[in-house]
This record gives sequence, structure tokens and C-alpha cells, in this order.
Amino acid sequence: MTEFEHLAFTRRLWRTHPFSYDGADCILSVCDHLLRMTGVDAAAPWRGTYSDEEGAREIWHAAGGKLALFRDGMARAGFRLAEPAPSWPVVADLFGHEMPGLWTGARVMLRLDGRGVFEAPLPILAAWTR
Repeated sequence: MTEFEHLAFTRRLWRTHPFSYDGADCILSVCDHLLRMTGVDAAAPWRGTYSDEEGAREIWHAAGGKLALFRDGMARAGFRLAEPAPSWPVVADLFGHEMPGLWTGARVMLRLDGRGVFEAPLPILAAWTR
């Protein structure tokens, strides 16, 4: 599959499967996309260590925030900081909140609790590629 096909598949998946802190939250959903696309699990250090919102918050607060969590997970998995590229993970600023998502080429695609899939042109705090 091309990167755009992976992105389209993930968009459909996120729209048809509900958000859940038990494996389908904003963090794991981005890492699952990356795992499908590359075979590398950037969430390996924390995957399976929480199953609710409180547990997820503990993980990212202990890391220093979602951006710090992604910086660590991506570096451990061998990904490097780069300019945003379609289908690759980013952390964006959503009204003062660090949110992991995927760059579509023009917007950031996020998976939000209670809101589903949200796409908007947001400021990028960091982006990764292989």
C-alpha cells in the first residue's frame, strides 16, 4: 500500500471503530497506523499498560506530556524528527493541548474522545519519518 492508501484506510478505521482508552485512543491509534505502515511499534514501551483515561493520563504525564511521550517512543523505535509528510505522525497544538495525529498533506487528522475524527490545519509541534 502507498502512504496515501494507508492514510485512507486509517481514516475509515477511525470513523467506523469507536475511540477507546483500552487500545484505540489518540496515542495508540497513531502508533497503530505507523505499525501497519512500517511494521515498527513506537508504542511498545507503554502498549498494554493502561485501559482507561486515568491510566493514559498517568503515562503521558509521567513522560512530561504527549509530545515528550512521542519523542521518546519514536526515537526508541528508530524514527527521526522531520518535516511533516503525508501519512506520517505528528504532534499538533489543539488550542493549547498536545495532540498526536497524522499529517494528511494539508491538515492534521486527529482521533478525539467523543468527537471522532477531526481534521484541521493546526500548528505542528513535531513530526517524524523513517
